[in-house]
Amino acid sequence: MRYIIEMIFWVAAAVIVGFFGSSRREEKRVDANKTVMRQNPSLRYGMYLLGVLIVGMFVFFGTMAIRDEAQKEEPWTILLIFLGILFGAGCFIVGYIFYAKHVFFDETELLIGRPFKKMLHVKWQEIGRMEMQKNKLVLYGADGKWLVGADLSWENFDLFADMAKRMCSAKEVKKGGDIGSGERVMKRRAAGVAMLILAVLLLFICAFIAFAGEYTLAQMFAGKTMIFFPFLFAAGLAALFYAIFLFRENIRYTKEEIVYGSLFGKKKFLWRSLRNVRYVKEERGGIPVQKLYLTWEGKERVVSSKKYPGQFDEFLDFVIGVALMGNIPTQGL
Repeated sequence: MRYIIEMIFWVAAAVIVGFFGSSRREEKRVDANKTVMRQNPSLRYGMYLLGVLIVGMFVFFGTMAIRDEAQKEEPWTILLIFLGILFGAGCFIVGYIFYAKHVFFDETELLIGRPFKKMLHVKWQEIGRMEMQKNKLVLYGADGKWLVGADLSWENFDLFADMAKRMCSAKEVKKGGDIGSGERVMKRRAAGVAMLILAVLLLFICAFIAFAGEYTLAQMFAGKTMIFFPFLFAAGLAALFYAIFLFRENIRYTKEEIVYGSLFGKKKFLWRSLRNVRYVKEERGGIPVQKLYLTWEGKERVVSSKKYPGQFDEFLDFVIGVALMGNIPTQGL
């Protein structure tokens, strides 16, 4: 029975990955003369693989738990398995979001893909503003609404950037000029991906040990010969939780406000309530680290180049511009 369940699972996983991951379905519905710009397919396939591993691991543990009747002694086991499968399904959804965020374009219009929504048709003349931020390009509508944001990691980004520069050159806001009202985001994506890979590796090792040894749940978590297994499994879950924490940690800022986001909520501050800006540069283990201390009505927040290495300099320039326009006291700048 267990092998039948496993076979059904892997067949279903292959079908789901094929359905969610196929880009050709979308391309067939669009004019063949349009070029597509999309995120690297490895991102979505990585999330699909993670979803398969997580769901597979919890399905395996679930069948073992039901076989051993572990739910009678520990009812929470079923809930834990259900949450694990639900999280694995969430990975499939994230992979779909990576897939859905693409742009078809030509010299006439853009077809902007949106997760769980119909594609948005936008003419080039309907673009209100274009911002070039180092290797990132952002387009806004005439109403100031964010439409497209892409960087060098996207496929065909260079073709899209050349097209945007030709079609929207008069609407470009250059760095060092007026601070636009469009939203900018700082994320800890690289650290999150690294921690996610570590979590997948640890959980995969746990799953491999369980499959290869055909241990029962009692043997794996309470057996004397498997004393390391609970710690390995806990480390994998901890790494997974920390990866989620890193992905949720971000800083969003516009001309009017800044929002600090985390797994536990958001904190919003208006730039006009900023009281002081302090810049510090120090060394940690021979590596230079920049820190920006922002004081909001007695509350001080720190933004470090260690957390946001590729985005800190742009944020620093932005804050300097805000401080100059608002006559805000600064130190170290």
